[in-house]
Amino acid sequence: MSSTALLVIEGLWWTPEQKPKRPSVLSFLEGLESYRGDFNIYYSNFYEKNGFKRALSDDLTNTREDRLFLYVAAHGTGKRIGGLKAKTGIKIPAMFKAVRTAANYSNIEGVVIGSCSIGNNINDFLSTTKNSRIAWIFGYTCEIGWMASTLVDLSLFEHLMKLKKSDLADREKVSNTFVRALSRFNGDYVLCKGKKGDAGIPLKNAITIVIQPRKPRCKAQDETRYVLEKLGWIKE
Repeated sequence: MSSTALLVIEGLWWTPEQKPKRPSVLSFLEGLESYRGDFNIYYSNFYEKNGFKRALSDDLTNTREDRLFLYVAAHGTGKRIGGLKAKTGIKIPAMFKAVRTAANYSNIEGVVIGSCSIGNNINDFLSTTKNSRIAWIFGYTCEIGWMASTLVDLSLFEHLMKLKKSDLADREKVSNTFVRALSRFNGDYVLCKGKKGDAGIPLKNAITIVIQPRKPRCKAQDETRYVLEKLGWIKE
């Protein structure tokens, strides 16, 4: 049995009227699972706060694998995540608290938040890593395109799940793994919608990466600029 698991919590993106087949990130992740063959996927949906907390604490973290990675994929507004029509989703502080609590009794190594605008909550990213054993968190700062961001998320998991446990003590190794995962993309690709008349926001300006190595006295830090410089997407 694999020692690694990917925990997926997804908020539904569209109603049946909007898209009858209800597209999901799960099919993309199952492709990666089939390709790599060395991790398991546990999947759950949520609509609101209690559903998110139950999915995370009562279901997904009760696994036998000792290396866990968390993928939260849902609509985001910068203040809330999830929700569809009458369903309200969960406020960002409550979401991060649930993630932090789960990480304190399970071995969640890294978190990708595939939602619009959540990456603007940098203090929540920092406090979540500071107060847990989570080594890294990735998120987006603007209104992302669904397909393109899903492909970015897929590449992140493909690379970051290859890190050894011992690598998590090395900030540079983790940061450079983000560099490799993102290097197959164009930093100038317009990932996010702009306001009317605006050209939009490119990938290089749309991401947040926070890393806290699993090593004594190491602090949680925003490593976004380091990664962008290594990629050559911005000047040093």
